[in-house]
Amino acid sequence: MENKYTAEDFSNGVKGRWCAGCGDFGLHAAFKKALAEIGTAPYNTEIITGIGCSSRMAYHMGGYCFHTIHGRAIAVASGAKIAKPNLDVWTVTGDGDCMAIGGNHFIHALRRNVDINIILLNNRIYGLTKG
Repeated sequence: MENKYTAEDFSNGVKGRWCAGCGDFGLHAAFKKALAEIGTAPYNTEIITGIGCSSRMAYHMGGYCFHTIHGRAIAVASGAKIAKPNLDVWTVTGDGDCMAIGGNHFIHALRRNVDINIILLNNRIYGLTKG
């Protein structure tokens, strides 16, 4: 069976706004391609992000996207999945957003075994990347 969705079905046409040479451009392209290969429908996909460079993904994706406050992406994603179990819920988060201020939400989502997908983009800086 051939997938009926393409990577472009998960794009909203907005060009990525990351620094030149940033790996997030490649991750963005790979994420759209993976969603298409999985076969999930854009109208059944929710992408929830927090704060930081990784979390700009919500601005560049098609489907339902929600940009939360710092460290709360996994908590919001858990709530979305509980409220609408049929949604394919994805969280895109960075190391500071997920492992520091959002660390407890990450641990408790694992403990509760909530059916969400977490993509952690670790730039190994854990801090502002300005300058």
